[in-house]
Amino acid sequence: MPLYRERIYQNQVYRNLSLAVLGVIISTVVFMPSRASAHPHVFIESETKLLVNKTFEITGFRHRWKFDNGYAAFALVGMDVDKDGKYSKLELEPLAKENIESLHQFDFFTYGKQEKNDLKFNKPVDTELTYINDELVLEFTLPLTKPLKILAKPMKFAIYDPEFFIAFMEPKNKSSISFSKNTSSQCMIEKKKAGSEQTALIEQKLGAAPDPTNEENKGAGALFAPTFTVSCLSN
Repeated sequence: MPLYRERIYQNQVYRNLSLAVLGVIISTVVFMPSRASAHPHVFIESETKLLVNKTFEITGFRHRWKFDNGYAAFALVGMDVDKDGKYSKLELEPLAKENIESLHQFDFFTYGKQEKNDLKFNKPVDTELTYINDELVLEFTLPLTKPLKILAKPMKFAIYDPEFFIAFMEPKNKSSISFSKNTSSQCMIEKKKAGSEQTALIEQKLGAAPDPTNEENKGAGALFAPTFTVSCLSN
């Protein structure tokens, strides 16, 4: 069953938003002031393994997204069907299904290019949603529509929510992007953080009233996202 959240701001100017946050459809009634801070409401600790085959082709992404405690508490309301204080995979299956089915509306929050061609994906597979040790974690494999050869043709990508409703964060003390096992040492990942020249624009967007209908605001999330370049060297 879809979940609902209502936000109330001071001047009671009404705006209806329908936001699917990783499959949990959040119908939001926003009372927007003339001035409000645009900031994320959901925080995700993101880890991704790049799936590379023996011929130096990337076949997909294996995402692991750990949600913040506040969102986890909200998302889990009503999911403990047998009232045993635990959340089994069977109980979480409907939530996982909603999560995955709606990801395509947001391009799976995964954006990239090889040369001038945008990355394209098939439906996610091998989905698993767990709640263990007070951590709500969604894992899934995002296959590319066709394998990408990265010998002499680097691939660039980033993981973010364009509207910055969700903030994707890097885990502490480990890399957020890595290769699958047995990937050749000839392959490498280069990380580029958001440039300092973007600081003024970031501050401007954080201080402005959030307007999802504005094309300019839709790119706010990209300003905070590091960009990764993946390449492999030929023998």
